[in-house]
Amino acid sequence: MPLLLIRSDLSRLAAADDELDGAIDAVEKSAVQCASGDRAQTLFAGLNLAGGDELAAQCVSLASGPATLRRFPNGVKGERPNAWLGMQLDGTTGAVDSMIALDDFNVRRTSAPAAVGVRHLVPADATTLTVLGSGAQARSHVRTIRRVMPDLKHLKLWSPSHESRTAFGADLRAQLGDAVRVSVADTVDEAVSGADVITAAGRHSLGEAAIPDPGCVRPGALVVSMTGAGGNLLAHGARLAVPTAQRPELVAFGFASGFIGKTPPPAPSGALELTDMITGKAPARTSDTETIVFELAAPYQWDVPILAWIRAWADERGLGTSFDFSG
Repeated sequence: MPLLLIRSDLSRLAAADDELDGAIDAVEKSAVQCASGDRAQTLFAGLNLAGGDELAAQCVSLASGPATLRRFPNGVKGERPNAWLGMQLDGTTGAVDSMIALDDFNVRRTSAPAAVGVRHLVPADATTLTVLGSGAQARSHVRTIRRVMPDLKHLKLWSPSHESRTAFGADLRAQLGDAVRVSVADTVDEAVSGADVITAAGRHSLGEAAIPDPGCVRPGALVVSMTGAGGNLLAHGARLAVPTAQRPELVAFGFASGFIGKTPPPAPSGALELTDMITGKAPARTSDTETIVFELAAPYQWDVPILAWIRAWADERGLGTSFDFSG
């Protein structure tokens, strides 16, 4: 029978940093699987709600069997009870296998893939991470990227709101203690200067540059982008990297709010595919001074491994409630 996992069932998983390794590994394995020919399809769309928010949803199916449906409020800031839901579906019949509360996990579907990119594209001897943003995405990126940057010594923060970035910095100092130095920058330029890894984890519009002055980025840095936020660096010699060119076939796409106005284009020819690096088909860098932009702005199949990771953790502990709404 299907399994229901509510937020309280998953509270320990949501809080445990060491469990994030499983999510990162699952996403990496899924990317390699799709690059190797596991055909995927996806729907990604949003509808306006009466209160001004947008009801967004992504459905993914893989030729190998699993399918998922994730729905979430696209415009809300902060918490909204009973609004973040993931469903595992039988890949043959479409029957529901599980319903999973994603209040604390919706952000993992971007922060875990970001960590996979950092794991394989990080410059040698990297010790400094800059996070642009101070919301839920930024906080999740700190947690996952720290798992793949064991030598992290300095964490630099910036977001447009002085109050938000100051509070974020205070929270991280309390969490990390003396293990990592945390500094809050007054400007974007100050934040990115000298950083080995930069992640644009704020609410940027599609194609909006997160770093207006590319000259502030040190040669050889890695820039992680979710919304095309690092595109302006490409004109200054940076190299584009994507998870894989074998993205899910986009069967239907459109957001009533204009959140993403245009259908994401295919990965440009010549882009470095992360899966080629993982499987040993291509090197990460042509030189130590080659700056890389790792771009995640496209509908990928990340929901499948993330939901499977959550479900496996819960099954190991006997958590959740079985239900049968057709009975």
